[in-house]
Amino acid sequence: MMPPGHVAVTWGVTELLQHTRPRLFRLDYRLLGLCALLPDLLDKPLALLVFTRADTSQLIAHSLLFNVMLLLAALLWLRAALPYVLAVNGHLLADRMWNHTETFWWPLFGWRVFWQYKPMNSAEEMAAVYWDIITRYPQVWVVELVALGYLLWLAARQRWFVWAALKTFLLAGRIQSPAQKPSTRTAAG
Repeated sequence: MMPPGHVAVTWGVTELLQHTRPRLFRLDYRLLGLCALLPDLLDKPLALLVFTRADTSQLIAHSLLFNVMLLLAALLWLRAALPYVLAVNGHLLADRMWNHTETFWWPLFGWRVFWQYKPMNSAEEMAAVYWDIITRYPQVWVVELVALGYLLWLAARQRWFVWAALKTFLLAGRIQSPAQKPSTRTAAG
């Protein structure tokens, strides 16, 4: 899955959960988006700088071990971080990492053994791989177009095309559900 898909799925699931338990889910959507992308944000630089012969950009942060450790840390020490850790964990589901067994089960096959796809040791090679994925797997286009559609719909619903609304989101990280109506009370009323 590409970045828009990861963010859209995470935000969409969070919005659905907020409808069922609005008081439990007062989450920072900026941080949720970052967490949804975290495995890629960690592993892409590792592919370029550390694991230069791995022929993949899905490395340690795409492993079950890394994600279980994050989950256990949240459950044991910082429960408030649990929704954000679940956003990181959701990245594995979205990327269907169980199909990439060497990475998913890392380090069971060795500390430097990862699922191999194609060389991704430079920005040009990574761009070529993304282009290859987009052209070889049309379902990626469908998923990403739906994701972009959701993100555009959300931006329109939140009125992020108006600077004040966008600024409020950027500073607070909250979105308003359609059921929530902005207060029209004034200081005098």
